[in-house]
Amino acid sequence: MNEIENNFYNIIESNNELFKIFNFTKKYNYNILLYSINGFPIDFFINELIKKKFNICTIIKNESIWEKNINYYENKYFFEIDLMNPNFSKNYELLTTFIAYLIKIRNIYNQKHLIIIKHINLLKEQFSILKILLEKYSENVYFICTTYKISSIENAIKSRFTCFRIPLFKTNEINVIFNNYLNKNLNNYLIKYNCRNLIFCIFISEIENKEPHLITEEFCNLKYPPIYNFIKTFNKKKYNLEDIRKISYNCFQYNITILDILHDYIYITKKTNSYIIEKAADLEHKLNLTNKGREPIYIESFICYLLL
Repeated sequence: MNEIENNFYNIIESNNELFKIFNFTKKYNYNILLYSINGFPIDFFINELIKKKFNICTIIKNESIWEKNINYYENKYFFEIDLMNPNFSKNYELLTTFIAYLIKIRNIYNQKHLIIIKHINLLKEQFSILKILLEKYSENVYFICTTYKISSIENAIKSRFTCFRIPLFKTNEINVIFNNYLNKNLNNYLIKYNCRNLIFCIFISEIENKEPHLITEEFCNLKYPPIYNFIKTFNKKKYNLEDIRKISYNCFQYNITILDILHDYIYITKKTNSYIIEKAADLEHKLNLTNKGREPIYIESFICYLLL
C-alpha cells in the first residue's frame, strides 16, 4: 500500500479524467464533495490535493480533542474530521457545534478555513444544521467532503457543493499501476473477473507476496482477504481483544459489512449453521436502527461471537 500511496500523484497525473478533477479542485476554494464507490482510495487523492493546493511536500497533522468529545486533526492549513474514526463521538450535535465554533473565528493564515469531513453521509441526522452552516458562513469557510454512499446525501446538501464523481480505475490501469509501483503483474484471477477495486487488489497482492499458494480463484472471491489469516491463525486460548478490535475497525474503514464477514467466514471455514446467520441478521437489523458510527462495535461483537 505504501508504494502506491507514495506515488499517488504520479498515478493521478497519468489518468486524464482524474487529473482534470485534480487540477480543478486544487484551485477551487468553495465546497467540494468527492464521491466514489468502494475500491478507490479517496484519502490518497485528498492528501495529494492538499499538498498541491498549499504547495507543501508532506502533511503533518496534529491530533486534538475539543471539549473532551470531538477528535480531529489540524494544522495551519486545514481541519480534518474523519467520522469513521472509532474514537470519534457519535453525538453529531456536538460536531455541528464544534464546526460553528471554528468558523466564527477568522483564519489568520488563509482567506478561509478549510474543513475536511470524511464520510459525510454519517451526518445524515444533522443535515438540516449543516445546511445552515454552509450558507451562513460561506465567506469564512469551505469544505472538502467525501463519501462512498452518495445516495445517502440529500439533494439539498449536494446543491451546496460542487460534486465530483471519481471513477474506479479500469483493470488495465490497475495492471499498469502494479507494474510501475509494485514491480509485478495483476493476479490473473483478478484480471479474469475484471476487478476494478484497487484496494482489494492490493490486499490480494500483499497476501500473494507472503503465501502465493493461497491465491486461488476461490480466494479472490473473498470480500476482505486480510481476514483469512486472522481467522485461520486465531487461538482462543491466547486471543487478544485489541487484535479483534483492530480488524473490526479495518473492516469498518473499508466498508466491509457484517454480512460480508459472514460470507468470508463461511467461505474460509466451510462451517455454516442457522445460529451464525441469525446472529448476523440480528446485528445488521440493530445496526440499521441505530447510529451508523457504531458499526465497529457491532462488527467486533460479531467477530467475537464467531471466534470465541
